[in-house]
Amino acid sequence: MGHSIFLRITLFFLVAIIAMGIGFYALNQKLGHEYEKRLEREAENLLLILRKSIPFAPADRRSFLQDHGYSIAEPHPDLIKTLHTGLANIPENYPEAIQDSLKEGRIQILKDDHHLYVYLTKASPPLLVIKADVAKRPLWPEALFITLLVSLLLLYWLIIKTLFPLKTLIHAITHYAQVGNYIPIKSIQKDEIALVARALDNAMEKNQTLMEARRLFLRNIMHELKTPITVGKLALPFLKKGEEKSILERAFLRMENLIAELVRVEQITSGALAPHVQQCDPKSLIDKAKGLLFLGEGVVEAITDGTSIDADCEIMATVFKNLIDNAIKYSSDGKVTIIQTNERICFYNTGEPWPSDATLKTLTEPFFHHHDNPHSFGLGLYIVKSVIDAHNFTLKYRYAQGKHCFEIVCRNPLVPHD
Repeated sequence: MGHSIFLRITLFFLVAIIAMGIGFYALNQKLGHEYEKRLEREAENLLLILRKSIPFAPADRRSFLQDHGYSIAEPHPDLIKTLHTGLANIPENYPEAIQDSLKEGRIQILKDDHHLYVYLTKASPPLLVIKADVAKRPLWPEALFITLLVSLLLLYWLIIKTLFPLKTLIHAITHYAQVGNYIPIKSIQKDEIALVARALDNAMEKNQTLMEARRLFLRNIMHELKTPITVGKLALPFLKKGEEKSILERAFLRMENLIAELVRVEQITSGALAPHVQQCDPKSLIDKAKGLLFLGEGVVEAITDGTSIDADCEIMATVFKNLIDNAIKYSSDGKVTIIQTNERICFYNTGEPWPSDATLKTLTEPFFHHHDNPHSFGLGLYIVKSVIDAHNFTLKYRYAQGKHCFEIVCRNPLVPHD
């Protein structure tokens, strides 16, 4: 979840919004401080003008104040109730007499959303002096903040909307991996993700065509192989009982089993069929592999410790058969030794070391031949590696003290072990 691109984009925009909020909060604090200072200056100027107007008669005072840009209103109680305190604190730079008057309430500095008021509560009659349009707060910071916030949220929504088809893409790929059936996305958009989706649709369509061709090819091959076997089995009843007939019966049975085995191996290696996992006895797998290879006594030496492995027993018998067959073909003495240590099973054979370019990766490639052998198709180790991978086991190779060792580590990393 921590690697999700959606989470990263969300965190990026969240951090951007928080940073923007902090920035606008600092700006608002600064503008608020400047606003308070401006009100202090305007109130100070108004109070100074009022002090100058004290000697004048009421009529002359009104004219004097109006000449300086102020207006006078009747301090009606209903009007006073709608006003707010103009200054948060009494400025220290005000004259001491004015500070005392403010503290005692003889003078009140008030405001509303637009105007600044000085209310002389003890004047006769009480006087309310107004300085118009100096208490307005600037609205552009809030408007800018809302505009940027809406823009960021809109941009976030557009990006997420653009990336949302990725979830459809992931779902289609996951569904194909689990079920083997690909559902085309058929995106009609024109962005890069849509291009990837259409490319994937085309690739999967070609892959489905190749898979179908492969299945048809294998079906035809199996049919062609089964036909002579069926004909041979139909002819068996007409043969006299004897050693030759018994050999043919066993040979036909082995060939039928081999074909069924190849079909199952192909299904597992292609991912069309999951291994039927159960507990398997390695010694029984070795005996079955020897039977499939028609090996006599003394060719295979097996040392097992009785530890069972969790695998598809039928298919693992094929793996053992191919590893034994490979060890015998390339052994200098025609023998193979199998040693089991817990979940590790190693197939040893003596022989000369291989060239440096003959690595495990190259050896398990299909149709690879280390030695020219007219009886080998180069598929044995490829089938082994494919089946091992299907079981989530590990195949290793090493050469030491004149012996080759192909080792199977029968520990499934997807299954918890004690």
